[in-house]
Amino acid sequence: MSDADLRLFVVMLGGRHARANTEVHDVVFAVAPSIEQSYPQLRQQWFGDAAGLHLDSWMTVDGVEQWQVRLSTEAPAAEAPRLYFVNLGGYVAGEFGEAHRYLLVVAGDSVDAKRKALAQAEAEWIKPHRDALLDVDSCLPVGPIGGLHVQLLPGPHAGIHSQSDYIVIS
Repeated sequence: MSDADLRLFVVMLGGRHARANTEVHDVVFAVAPSIEQSYPQLRQQWFGDAAGLHLDSWMTVDGVEQWQVRLSTEAPAAEAPRLYFVNLGGYVAGEFGEAHRYLLVVAGDSVDAKRKALAQAEAEWIKPHRDALLDVDSCLPVGPIGGLHVQLLPGPHAGIHSQSDYIVIS
């Protein structure tokens, strides 16, 4: 398998945890030719009960903004732009709970990534804020396909394809 066959996936896992009253979720990253081939990586990254572990949503990432997202054994140059995952939170008047939006942005640093993400917060949100901001390159899984880095190359791409479904992988 070559690096060209690999895709970057951003995955929302759902399941149970012994200390939680409700189903819990986490967003993790996987690299594989297909979402199905990423299941072993996803199981390894889950912190809760193995029984009932499932995918709720996932993004297949080919590009962000004007950048192709590629995977390579070469680390990006220190001055190269970085791919950031941002979990935005906010509140909607009269609704129970916190609303979320999950974004990928390209920026020179985390401060710029936060600024770009907050500019995309939902207009009706009260007190929009950053719940998490991660440099995707530092979140890639380790193991047989480890040692890969995100490379951002200028050029056309297929964007981000998002899917939601309930797929049990335990």
